[in-house]
Amino acid sequence: MLKEERLDYILKKLGVDNKVLSTQLSKLLKVSDDTVRRDLHELSIKGLIKKVHGGAIPKTSIPLNYNERSNYSEEEKHDIAKKALSLIKENQVIIIDGGTTALEVVRLMPIKFKATIFTNSLPVAMELTDYPNINLILLGGTVLKRSKVTIGLENINTLEGIRADLMLLGITSIHPEIGLTLTNWEESKVKKKMIEVSNKVIALATNDKLDRADNYFVCSYKDIDILILDKNIDPIKLESYQNKGVEVLY
Repeated sequence: MLKEERLDYILKKLGVDNKVLSTQLSKLLKVSDDTVRRDLHELSIKGLIKKVHGGAIPKTSIPLNYNERSNYSEEEKHDIAKKALSLIKENQVIIIDGGTTALEVVRLMPIKFKATIFTNSLPVAMELTDYPNINLILLGGTVLKRSKVTIGLENINTLEGIRADLMLLGITSIHPEIGLTLTNWEESKVKKKMIEVSNKVIALATNDKLDRADNYFVCSYKDIDILILDKNIDPIKLESYQNKGVEVLY
């Protein structure tokens, strides 16, 4: 089998199984372990897969531009947002990061809702300006334009001084062993600090973000308290996220 055929086979198998094992590929392709390692390395360099111990998993396929993500999986985000809203109480100190699903939670909040909300999301902040009983703090810093969030040291320094009741965490990629990852290093540092200063972390993930990984680590899977998925989750995929110390709602 030619190299191009092997690479195509690996990508197709990843699309079906959401993971590949090096030992399995060696047998299926009838090539050496070294050949498989070189093939996986080439696909990783091209940004098509994420290498992990013993094999590979897909990189995120979610659009990185905020405007594109806003129109992505709208029904699923609404379903997740309704579940998340039921877990939020008035008069809490809440951190909301830049995920589009978190924005949907804000849009479902009653207009008279009372809370103190810290956010680095420009769209979330704009949405909350019409809420008379929200004490709104927009975290300052450099604007990451494609995600419409603020990042940087100023952002992190402000977070050092608070202890939030809960955080609504948007997810780009999540894996039960690898944890939560992102495509931007500075944004990953901000999310990490938000998690550290929150008593409870509620992660919001459409099902297509599961079993994927990107380059920059945010936190371990066990560092979140609640994972909210949409109701159409594949039962087989769901199993790997359950019974690991994280409450899973779907």
